[in-house]
Amino acid sequence: MSVAFVFPGLGSERPGMLHRLPDTAASATVLAEAEWSHPGGIAELDTADALADSPTALHVALLIAGVAGARALIEDEGVRPTLVAGHGTGGYAAAVIAGVLTFEEALKSARLRGELLERGTEPASDVAIRLAQHLATIVRRPQQLPYVTSAAATGTGYGPICVYGDTNAVFDDLARSVALLARWDAMARALADTGVSCFVELPPGRELTRHSGTLPSRMHAVSVEEHGIAETAERARTVSVGLAPA
Repeated sequence: MSVAFVFPGLGSERPGMLHRLPDTAASATVLAEAEWSHPGGIAELDTADALADSPTALHVALLIAGVAGARALIEDEGVRPTLVAGHGTGGYAAAVIAGVLTFEEALKSARLRGELLERGTEPASDVAIRLAQHLATIVRRPQQLPYVTSAAATGTGYGPICVYGDTNAVFDDLARSVALLARWDAMARALADTGVSCFVELPPGRELTRHSGTLPSRMHAVSVEEHGIAETAERARTVSVGLAPA
C-alpha cells in the first residue's frame, strides 16, 4: 500500500490560509524559512486583497502552504509519501518534497512565475520559456520520489505520467504547466495507474478530494484542510496497512 501527496494549484486559495496551517514544529519552520527568504515577509501574503490582486502573492502563498503541510505530515506525524503530484502551480511544492528543488529555489521559481503573470506582458507560452530558462540554472539533483506530471509529457499525445529518475522531466513539467490546462481527471487516472491506495491533498486544498469520484474504489482521498493534520495522518496510516478508514 502507498500514499501520494497531492499539491493543489490555482483556485484552491482562500484568505488566511497561511494562518490556518498545522500547528507543528515542522510547519513553523517552513513559515520561518519563508519569512526570511521572501522579500517583505509573508504576513500579508494571504489577505483577501493580496490573493485577488497579486499573482505573485498567490503563487508564493500556495507553495508555502503545500510545503508546510507536507513537512508536518512527514516530520511530525511520520507519514511519508511514496510519490507526489502537483496540480498546476502545485508542482513546485511537489518538486520540493521530491527532492529536486530546495524550498528556497522553489520560492524563487514560484515568485518568478507569479511576477511574469502579474506583468501580463507576455503570452503564457513565452512565460513557460522564461521559466524553463530559470530552471536551467538550478543544479540537477536525483529524484527522491516519483512525480506525477500535471501536463502531458513533451512529444507525446498522452496525458500526465509518472516520472522517476528524470529531474529534467520534472523541470520541464514545472515550466510547461503555466501554459497548459491542468486536468484533474487526467491526473487522477495517472495516480490510479501507479497503484497508490491513498492520496492526501495538502493545504490549502480540498476541492480535488471532493472531486475524487473518478478514482477507483480501492483508492481513498483525504484533505489536510478539511480533516486536520492528526486525522489525516491517522487515515493515511490506516489505509497504508490495508484497512478502510473509519
